[in-house]
Amino acid sequence: MKYEISRHGLRGEITVPGDKSISHRSVMFGALANGVTEIENFLRGADCLSTISCFTKMGIHTEVTPSTIYVHGNGLRGLTAPTHILDCGNSGTTTRLISGILAAQNFSCSLVGDASLKKRPMNRIIRPLSMMGADIQSTLGNNCLPLRINGRQLHGIHYQSPVASAQVKSAVLLAGLTADSPTSVTEPYLSRNHTELMLGTFGAKVTAEGTTAPI
Repeated sequence: MKYEISRHGLRGEITVPGDKSISHRSVMFGALANGVTEIENFLRGADCLSTISCFTKMGIHTEVTPSTIYVHGNGLRGLTAPTHILDCGNSGTTTRLISGILAAQNFSCSLVGDASLKKRPMNRIIRPLSMMGADIQSTLGNNCLPLRINGRQLHGIHYQSPVASAQVKSAVLLAGLTADSPTSVTEPYLSRNHTELMLGTFGAKVTAEGTTAPI
């Protein structure tokens, strides 16, 4: 930030911090892509760093420099089974989006979080992912963390979401990337469309029509 105060007013330049939702997705989508993704203006808060940590535990090499994050993607089937539990910290975005990715992998893993995150409901993503054939369980039986996810081949569905939620929509679309048939989500009204726009930039075919996003 650069500024000066004079009798004519305040003048200067400011740098807007990176967007948290986009920062999360840039790491996740970069990990699933082939090749290296360069991320500038990454928001280096605890939540986004939790996303980096989870993917590092699944074999994704990430270089962190003062100006740029480099994510070395291994492709849709390139994640490896973590040897440790995946800790999502306080990040609901990490938890819900990564669940859609993990549900379609060929390994099992567990998700945990801090005391606050453990109180947040996860049934809104457990239900549609289970409809796709996912084996995802709340280990305490309360629809909250910890979650145990046993990855398997998923089936495409059309999900009529009862709520407009970018996290729910994203979890289903990410699970649908490797499903055996097309997947789509219809919302009562349009939630944030970061996932659709960014997946399209990464090469996925996502052509939203009204409040329906197909993949």
